[in-house]
Amino acid sequence: MTVRLVLYGAGALAREIVDALERLNAQGSPIELQASIVDPGLDAPEMFRGRPVVRDVRAFAGDGDLRFVIALGEPEPRARAAAHLREAIGARFASVIDPGVLIGASSRIGAGAVILGHSSVTADARLGEHVLINPGCTVAHDDVLEDFATLSPGVHLAGHVRVGEGAFLGTGACVIPKIRIGARAVVGAGAVVIRNVAPGQTVFGNPARPLPTRLRPQT
Repeated sequence: MTVRLVLYGAGALAREIVDALERLNAQGSPIELQASIVDPGLDAPEMFRGRPVVRDVRAFAGDGDLRFVIALGEPEPRARAAAHLREAIGARFASVIDPGVLIGASSRIGAGAVILGHSSVTADARLGEHVLINPGCTVAHDDVLEDFATLSPGVHLAGHVRVGEGAFLGTGACVIPKIRIGARAVVGAGAVVIRNVAPGQTVFGNPARPLPTRLRPQT
Protein backbone atom coordinates (compact mmCIF):
# COMPACT_ATOMS: atom_id res chain seq x y z
CA MET A 1 0.00 0.00 0.00
CA THR A 2 1.37 3.39 -1.02
CA VAL A 3 1.81 5.99 1.75
CA ARG A 4 0.62 9.44 0.66
CA LEU A 5 2.89 11.91 2.42
CA VAL A 6 2.89 15.68 3.00
CA LEU A 7 5.97 17.50 4.27
CA TYR A 8 5.71 20.52 6.55
CA GLY A 9 8.67 22.54 5.27
CA ALA A 10 10.40 23.09 1.95
CA GLY A 11 14.00 23.82 2.93
CA ALA A 12 17.24 21.89 3.25
CA LEU A 13 15.90 19.25 5.64
CA ALA A 14 12.91 18.69 3.36
CA ARG A 15 15.32 18.05 0.47
CA GLU A 16 17.19 15.50 2.57
CA ILE A 17 13.94 13.78 3.48
CA VAL A 18 12.86 13.62 -0.17
CA ASP A 19 16.17 11.96 -1.03
CA ALA A 20 15.48 9.40 1.72
CA LEU A 21 11.98 8.83 0.29
CA GLU A 22 13.50 8.10 -3.12
CA ARG A 23 15.80 5.50 -1.58
CA LEU A 24 12.88 3.96 0.31
CA ASN A 25 10.88 3.75 -2.91
CA ALA A 26 13.80 2.11 -4.67
CA GLN A 27 13.85 -0.56 -1.97
CA GLY A 28 10.15 -1.33 -2.29
CA SER A 29 8.56 0.94 0.34
CA PRO A 30 6.10 2.93 -1.81
CA ILE A 31 5.75 6.53 -0.62
CA GLU A 32 4.21 9.25 -2.75
CA LEU A 33 4.96 12.87 -1.89
CA GLN A 34 1.78 14.91 -2.33
CA ALA A 35 2.79 18.45 -1.35
CA SER A 36 4.81 20.60 1.00
CA ILE A 37 3.50 23.13 3.50
CA VAL A 38 5.10 26.46 4.35
CA ASP A 39 3.82 29.06 6.78
CA PRO A 40 1.96 32.06 5.35
CA GLY A 41 4.30 34.95 4.63
CA LEU A 42 7.41 32.84 4.12
CA ASP A 43 9.32 33.31 0.88
CA ALA A 44 9.04 29.99 -0.95
CA PRO A 45 8.58 28.79 -4.54
CA GLU A 46 5.21 27.58 -5.75
CA MET A 47 6.56 24.07 -6.35
CA PHE A 48 8.93 21.85 -4.36
CA ARG A 49 10.42 18.74 -5.98
CA GLY A 50 7.62 18.75 -8.52
CA ARG A 51 4.83 19.03 -5.95
CA PRO A 52 2.75 22.08 -4.94
CA VAL A 53 3.67 24.26 -1.99
CA VAL A 54 0.60 24.92 0.17
CA ARG A 55 0.25 27.70 2.75
CA ASP A 56 -2.97 26.67 4.51
CA VAL A 57 -2.99 23.28 6.25
CA ARG A 58 -6.78 23.24 6.05
CA ALA A 59 -6.40 22.35 2.38
CA PHE A 60 -5.75 18.79 3.61
CA ALA A 61 -8.73 18.55 5.97
CA GLY A 62 -10.90 15.47 5.56
CA ASP A 63 -8.28 13.31 3.84
CA GLY A 64 -7.70 10.66 6.50
CA ASP A 65 -5.30 8.68 4.34
CA LEU A 66 -2.63 11.39 4.33
CA ARG A 67 0.37 11.20 6.63
CA PHE A 68 2.53 14.16 7.61
CA VAL A 69 6.23 14.60 8.37
CA ILE A 70 7.61 17.84 9.78
CA ALA A 71 10.74 18.89 7.92
CA LEU A 72 11.92 21.63 10.30
CA GLY A 73 15.32 21.29 11.94
CA GLU A 74 14.75 23.25 15.16
CA PRO A 75 12.78 21.64 18.01
CA GLU A 76 10.47 24.54 18.90
CA PRO A 77 9.20 25.24 15.35
CA ARG A 78 8.73 21.49 14.91
CA ALA A 79 6.62 21.32 18.07
CA ARG A 80 4.52 24.30 17.00
CA ALA A 81 3.94 22.76 13.57
CA ALA A 82 2.88 19.43 15.09
CA ALA A 83 0.42 21.15 17.40
CA HIS A 84 -0.97 23.25 14.54
CA LEU A 85 -1.49 20.21 12.31
CA ARG A 86 -3.19 18.24 15.08
CA GLU A 87 -5.47 21.09 16.13
CA ALA A 88 -6.36 22.31 12.62
CA ILE A 89 -6.99 19.01 10.83
CA GLY A 90 -6.34 16.13 13.24
CA ALA A 91 -3.23 15.18 11.27
CA ARG A 92 -1.65 11.75 11.57
CA PHE A 93 2.12 11.47 11.35
CA ALA A 94 4.52 9.06 9.70
CA SER A 95 8.18 8.38 10.47
CA VAL A 96 10.88 8.50 7.81
CA ILE A 97 13.86 6.23 8.38
CA ASP A 98 16.48 6.21 5.64
CA PRO A 99 17.24 2.66 4.46
CA GLY A 100 20.90 3.28 5.32
CA VAL A 101 20.03 3.54 9.03
CA LEU A 102 20.62 0.56 11.34
CA ILE A 103 17.80 0.06 13.87
CA GLY A 104 17.98 -2.55 16.61
CA ALA A 105 14.96 -4.87 16.67
CA SER A 106 14.35 -4.08 20.34
CA SER A 107 14.29 -0.29 19.85
CA ARG A 108 11.11 1.74 19.46
CA ILE A 109 10.54 4.80 17.29
CA GLY A 110 7.72 7.31 17.85
CA ALA A 111 5.41 8.72 15.20
CA GLY A 112 6.81 11.56 13.12
CA ALA A 113 10.47 10.73 13.78
CA VAL A 114 13.04 11.40 11.05
CA ILE A 115 16.29 9.41 11.03
CA LEU A 116 18.68 10.16 8.18
CA GLY A 117 21.35 8.06 6.52
CA HIS A 118 24.30 6.25 8.09
CA SER A 119 23.03 6.62 11.64
CA SER A 120 22.57 3.73 14.05
CA VAL A 121 20.10 3.08 16.84
CA THR A 122 21.17 0.00 18.77
CA ALA A 123 19.41 -2.13 21.40
CA ASP A 124 16.46 -1.09 23.58
CA ALA A 125 16.55 2.59 22.66
CA ARG A 126 13.35 4.63 22.91
CA LEU A 127 12.77 7.56 20.58
CA GLY A 128 9.78 9.81 21.12
CA GLU A 129 7.54 11.55 18.63
CA HIS A 130 9.04 13.94 16.09
CA VAL A 131 12.62 13.18 17.10
CA LEU A 132 15.15 14.27 14.45
CA ILE A 133 18.40 12.35 14.00
CA ASN A 134 20.66 13.76 11.30
CA PRO A 135 23.21 11.71 9.33
CA GLY A 136 26.09 9.95 11.01
CA CYS A 137 24.71 9.76 14.55
CA THR A 138 25.00 6.96 17.10
CA VAL A 139 22.21 6.26 19.57
CA ALA A 140 23.49 3.46 21.80
CA HIS A 141 21.74 0.87 23.94
CA ASP A 142 19.05 1.95 26.39
CA ASP A 143 19.11 5.59 25.30
CA VAL A 144 15.92 7.63 25.56
CA LEU A 145 15.21 10.63 23.32
CA GLU A 146 12.04 12.42 24.34
CA ASP A 147 9.66 14.14 21.92
CA PHE A 148 11.18 16.72 19.56
CA ALA A 149 14.78 16.01 20.67
CA THR A 150 17.24 16.87 17.90
CA LEU A 151 20.65 15.40 17.09
CA SER A 152 22.71 17.34 14.55
CA PRO A 153 25.04 15.46 12.17
CA GLY A 154 27.69 13.29 13.82
CA VAL A 155 26.34 13.28 17.38
CA HIS A 156 27.32 10.22 19.42
CA LEU A 157 25.41 9.11 22.51
CA ALA A 158 26.85 6.35 24.69
CA GLY A 159 24.53 3.95 26.53
CA HIS A 160 21.83 4.88 29.06
CA VAL A 161 21.73 8.55 27.99
CA ARG A 162 18.47 10.46 28.30
CA VAL A 163 17.82 13.51 26.11
CA GLY A 164 14.88 15.62 27.27
CA GLU A 165 12.00 16.97 25.25
CA GLY A 166 13.04 19.59 22.72
CA ALA A 167 16.75 19.42 23.57
CA PHE A 168 19.18 20.26 20.77
CA LEU A 169 22.65 18.72 20.35
CA GLY A 170 25.01 20.44 17.92
CA THR A 171 27.17 18.86 15.25
CA GLY A 172 29.73 16.37 16.53
CA ALA A 173 28.69 16.48 20.18
CA CYS A 174 29.57 13.41 22.26
CA VAL A 175 27.85 12.25 25.45
CA ILE A 176 29.31 9.70 27.87
CA PRO A 177 27.14 6.96 29.46
CA LYS A 178 24.28 7.64 31.91
CA ILE A 179 24.11 11.38 31.30
CA ARG A 180 20.84 13.31 31.53
CA ILE A 181 20.30 16.26 29.20
CA GLY A 182 17.31 18.29 30.31
CA ALA A 183 14.33 19.48 28.32
CA ARG A 184 15.11 22.31 25.86
CA ALA A 185 18.81 22.25 26.75
CA VAL A 186 21.35 23.13 24.04
CA VAL A 187 24.66 21.30 23.63
CA GLY A 188 27.15 23.16 21.44
CA ALA A 189 28.88 21.71 18.39
CA GLY A 190 31.81 19.48 19.28
CA ALA A 191 31.01 19.48 23.00
CA VAL A 192 31.95 16.49 25.14
CA VAL A 193 29.28 16.06 27.80
CA ILE A 194 30.53 14.35 30.98
CA ARG A 195 28.04 15.87 33.45
CA ASN A 196 24.26 16.19 33.48
CA VAL A 197 22.83 19.23 31.71
CA ALA A 198 19.98 21.06 33.42
CA PRO A 199 16.72 21.84 31.60
CA GLY A 200 17.08 24.92 29.43
CA GLN A 201 20.84 25.13 29.99
CA THR A 202 23.37 25.78 27.18
CA VAL A 203 26.74 24.03 27.40
CA PHE A 204 29.77 23.96 25.13
CA GLY A 205 33.41 22.86 25.02
CA ASN A 206 35.47 19.85 26.11
CA PRO A 207 34.48 19.07 28.75
CA ALA A 208 31.15 20.79 28.26
CA ARG A 209 30.53 23.75 30.57
CA PRO A 210 27.58 26.14 30.94
CA LEU A 211 27.58 29.20 28.74
CA PRO A 212 28.83 32.17 30.84
CA THR A 213 26.10 34.54 31.95
CA ARG A 214 27.62 37.48 30.09
CA LEU A 215 27.30 35.56 26.80
CA ARG A 216 23.69 34.50 27.25
CA PRO A 217 21.06 36.23 25.15
CA GLN A 218 19.20 39.03 26.95
CA THR A 219 15.46 38.55 27.34
